[in-house]
Amino acid sequence: MPSLGQKLRQEREKRGLSIEQLSAQTRINVQYFQYIEADDTASLPGGFFYRSFVRQYARLMELPESDYQATLDQSLADESAQSVGRATALPDRPIEVPPIPTGRFDAALELRRWAWRLGVLVLVIALCSGVYTFWERWGLQREEERIAAARVEPPAQKPAEKQQTAPQPPPVAPVTPPPAEQPAPLQASILPQTAEIPASGAVRLIIRATEMTWVAVWQGDKQLFADVIRPGETRGFGSPNQLRIRLGNAGGVQMEWNGQAVDPVGPKGQVRTVVFRPDGYSVVQPPPPPTETKPDGQG
Repeated sequence: MPSLGQKLRQEREKRGLSIEQLSAQTRINVQYFQYIEADDTASLPGGFFYRSFVRQYARLMELPESDYQATLDQSLADESAQSVGRATALPDRPIEVPPIPTGRFDAALELRRWAWRLGVLVLVIALCSGVYTFWERWGLQREEERIAAARVEPPAQKPAEKQQTAPQPPPVAPVTPPPAEQPAPLQASILPQTAEIPASGAVRLIIRATEMTWVAVWQGDKQLFADVIRPGETRGFGSPNQLRIRLGNAGGVQMEWNGQAVDPVGPKGQVRTVVFRPDGYSVVQPPPPPTETKPDGQG
């Protein structure tokens, strides 16, 4: 009569299944299936695992419970008999058992413990407070330094230094203007005594900055000047035909053309281009923004 392991192996082979496939379905080690089919119960971890693995194996093979229950009951009986007959081994030396707590409360010891805990807590709080205070003071100092640096203005240059750094006007051919167009005396409120005035030219222009302004000056296609002038600085230019200037801050300058004060050409912070000629001057208006072309049918 075949054993339980032989029956399980025969049923597995009839179905064309391998032990590896059974292991993948049940998550049981392949080697344990081999022990079960060989009826090698001693190589399994224990009787409990043997009975559990056999039940899962038999249910996969659709074996009736009567074919394997007697074998499992015999395995359980053998395991119980072995546990009853096994003698309990006693140690050769006495076991040291710690004394049982008496339940007494040592007030002095507990007070010292709480005092130590409180001291550690106070030390941690003091350390955190010191670090936070240092961080706040350091951030406040940095902020004050940043504000102080932002308030510092560049030192004003001396008039003599301005004359040395100011670009000289290009040489132009002397043109004698008509008597009616002789330039009037320069106004002291617009032009300081240190301003550089062109010696000759049909177009004579004086620019005095009241605010920091970027200025560029052209004579035809030739650029005469392009730089930032600071409040109080003055620049003078001359040309036989025309001068074209571009202001980065139209409201930050005062200009004089052929001895006449020029009205403001634009508000502060706006860019303006002005063309000066012997007979007059004009402000070049910026081109209008491009309009978007909407598809037909849309408003």
